[in-house]
Amino acid sequence: MSTAAGIPDFRSPGGLYGSSAALLDRFTYLGDAAAQRRQRTMLERDIKAALTLEYFRMNPLTYHEMRRGFILGIGEGQWKLSIGHVFPQILAANNKLLLLASQNIDGLDHKVVQDKSKLYNPHGLMSALVSEPLDMSQSGDQESITLCMNPKDPIYMRYVELVKSNIKDIYQDRKHRQGRSSHLWPSPEVSKPITLDMFGDLLPPRFHKARDIEKRKQEYSVKPGSVMFDRTLWTTNANHERCNAFSMAEQADMVMVMGTSLSGLTIDNVAHEARCPRVVFDMTDAPVNSINSRGEWRHHDCFMQGALDGNILDVLKEMGWLDQIFDDSYLEHLCRQSLTALVGYITDKRICQDQVAKVQGFIEKETAREKHFYRDE
Repeated sequence: MSTAAGIPDFRSPGGLYGSSAALLDRFTYLGDAAAQRRQRTMLERDIKAALTLEYFRMNPLTYHEMRRGFILGIGEGQWKLSIGHVFPQILAANNKLLLLASQNIDGLDHKVVQDKSKLYNPHGLMSALVSEPLDMSQSGDQESITLCMNPKDPIYMRYVELVKSNIKDIYQDRKHRQGRSSHLWPSPEVSKPITLDMFGDLLPPRFHKARDIEKRKQEYSVKPGSVMFDRTLWTTNANHERCNAFSMAEQADMVMVMGTSLSGLTIDNVAHEARCPRVVFDMTDAPVNSINSRGEWRHHDCFMQGALDGNILDVLKEMGWLDQIFDDSYLEHLCRQSLTALVGYITDKRICQDQVAKVQGFIEKETAREKHFYRDE
């Protein structure tokens, strides 16, 4: 769903995790020769070691070099949303959304879903900023480590500027849409670690202890809020209230599964364990096969195979809600690909023809906006 909005792929073959394994010589290693060899060996064994706190606290640069474009894109509003991202708010507006439990870490849906208590991101958010605990005296719960939850917060904006000036772009040989940072944010030649001390007076007083611990231990803690592989999942919603997606699923009349192959993440169990009807949206039958492998595909389950935008538009049409998506509050957030799909849909169905010119206007604006980031690529 997020790759459709233009965010580079990480997990799939050829994605940034996979390509990073071929970039070991481009990463920056810290410390003496022995420390640098140890860091490289960890990455050779598993590139995702860079996404563990064990590795990050001694070398935060690999993490930041892998995700420079992702961080800056979120901070600068590079990406718009797909129809799949705005669909939950349309459900909420019609009193049909109990909870959006998302494995995505980009936070795009947070731009449109108004009731933050309905947003649960167990794997954290790149659009949040945290200071991970480095000492047993520090609390590791989500609220205690969170510096901010909004990329428009001055603290996050300061962080974005620090990434621009201190982290080199290891993907400069790729296209902008495949991981390279926008031409708007030139890369320094050498990476330098980002510390809490660099935030100066913007750093909240309650993080002064964390800053001092960083200095004393000569370790690093500040990063986006995506959950490290060796850390526990978030257990609260976007309002910092306790959230149990599994118990909430028991109250649901339906569970919709979209944008995931159900490949083994903990949150996948919401779909696997649901007793109510499940509706799966996907291009392939991978999520259906996953459900079958963990239990059974029941007679009241439904598989809507095909392009996500088109299938969601079918649902909106049948529910009598299609006209709602033409509200400016949705159209202004949609990416060019989804806007184009919307025009194609209403043209093919010969419905809502009076909205074509309006959507075309948004397409023109979005095309011009994209050129700002991508030039003519």
